[in-house]
Parts: sequence; C-alpha cells; structure tokens
Amino acid sequence: MRALVTGACGFVGGHLVRHLLEKGDQVLGTVFPPSELSAGQQERRFSFPHAVLDVSDAEACARCIAEYKPQVIYHLAGIAFVPEAEADFPRTLLVNVAAIDNIFRVCHLLENGTKVVLISSGEVYGKVRAADLPVTESTPIAPTNNYSLSKAMGELVAQRYARQGQSEVVILRPFNHIGPGQNNRFVASSFAWQLARMARGKQELCLQVGNLEARRDFSDVRDIVRAYRLAALNGHGVYNLGSGKAVSIREILHLLLEISGLDVRLKPDPARMRPSEVPEIYTSLDKARRELGWQPQIELRRTLSDVYHYWLQAAS
Repeated sequence: MRALVTGACGFVGGHLVRHLLEKGDQVLGTVFPPSELSAGQQERRFSFPHAVLDVSDAEACARCIAEYKPQVIYHLAGIAFVPEAEADFPRTLLVNVAAIDNIFRVCHLLENGTKVVLISSGEVYGKVRAADLPVTESTPIAPTNNYSLSKAMGELVAQRYARQGQSEVVILRPFNHIGPGQNNRFVASSFAWQLARMARGKQELCLQVGNLEARRDFSDVRDIVRAYRLAALNGHGVYNLGSGKAVSIREILHLLLEISGLDVRLKPDPARMRPSEVPEIYTSLDKARRELGWQPQIELRRTLSDVYHYWLQAAS
C-alpha cells in the first residue's frame, strides 16, 4: 500500500512507520520538527521518507496529499496529552479537529478513493459504570475533558465526509498503549524513566507517583500499530483496541519495581493526581477479533521491561 502517516515523528507514529515498512508498504511520514533543528539534524533524526507538514495548515495538507496520492492515510498527528489539551483548548481544537477537516476536505475534493484511518481514543467513552463494562463500540460516548471532547468532535467531522461518499473512513479507539519511546509524561513511562535514573545514580531512591488505584486497559504500542494496518486493509466503521482487561497503576508500578530490582520510597505528587479519574475501564475486543483478525500478542511484563531498558539506555 501507498501510505501517508501524519504525526510520524510521534511515539505511535514511529512504531507505525517501522511496521508498515517491514510489511513492504510505501510510506511517507509527515513530521513537524522543532524549528531549532538544522536541516542536517532533521535528516539524521528521521530515518524514513518524510515531509514537513503542519496538519493545521489546510493549503499545506492539500499540496502534500495531492502530490503523494496515498491509498491510505493514517492520521495520528495531534495533541495526545490530557493536561496539555486542558491548558489550551483553542489550540487543541485547531490541531485535533480542524486538521481532520483539512485532510478529509482534500480527499473529498480529489475524489481519489483514499481510505483514512482516523486514530481517536478510548477516552471518548468518559466515565463508564462498572455494570456497563467492558466497553464496546456501541457504548455511548461521553467526553469528560478537552482531549476526549476534541477526539469525539474529530470523529464527527470524519463521519460527515464519509456520508458524502468520496472518502472511506475507519475510526480506531485505542485505550492506553505503552512501549519503548513513549514520552515520560505518561504514567508507565514516567515510572520507568525515574527508575532508570535511579539505577544510573542520577536520582535518589524516591519515586513520584499519582493515583495508584485507577485501573486501565494497557496494551503494547507494537500490537496497536498492527491493528492500524489491518484496519486499513479490512476495517469498516469503529473499532476499540486494547488488552481486554483492566490493570491497576499499582500493578504497573509493582512490575517495574520487580524488573528494575530497586527498593524505592514512594512519594505522592499532587501534580500527578487528575481531578476526574475514572476508577476502572477496559474494552471488549470482540469486533476487532471478528472483523480484523487482531488480538494482542505481547505480554505486559515484556512491554514494561522494554520500556525500562529503553530509559536505562537513554540514562547511560
């Protein structure tokens, strides 16, 4: 397949590009590197065919898509950190909603039959009652923060264009996915980063933690990107992606402590306590199994070990 991946320099985008290239697809990744990087530095940083693109720039999107003529667009670019979306909702709307309109408008006008794999989020379901778990694709969405609201709005934009018949869209709602390379603002990566620094003698044996009792559906990013490609090949409609079970943040921490072999003191950090925590959430995989032939393959302990050793190497 001839694929365009927006947000290819991000955590998930990088894993997706590698997976697509391994499968023999032709790939162009769009990146938005920091302006302070020189051209030479940018070339070394991005080891795949790429183009600089601001997805909030409608004219730039039009030029990129018209010139590359992708068969499938994987739209990953966007704001993915909940506190960042809370801090600047106007920018979140521009990047997470208006950019989707830019992409679909071009595909609609070109009438090129491009399939768009839109990456939404399991966060769109909001606070689901325990009696209504596991979450399925028919569970009503109920966004509870700026991030999940922007994702739900982006879905509506995509569905509007899909109804007009010029573009095919498949919407994916991944739940928490983790793996090597994830920003240390996210919980599992934050724990692993801190432990790696301790192992290298760069931080005292004191771990900053938030709410450890919340239970989430964690899966490996490498499993998730496999689902993205299968959705491009065979998907129609909406799919939830996850492990199909809930694991507490405390269990994640316990596994990482076992992997690191460190004996540390835990210190609650108010800044890491989100005000509207959902006690427990996890998804059903029935539709993804049935229609995509997909299910997770990588065990949680292996994922966490890979995350820890990624940060251990970075801290050396």
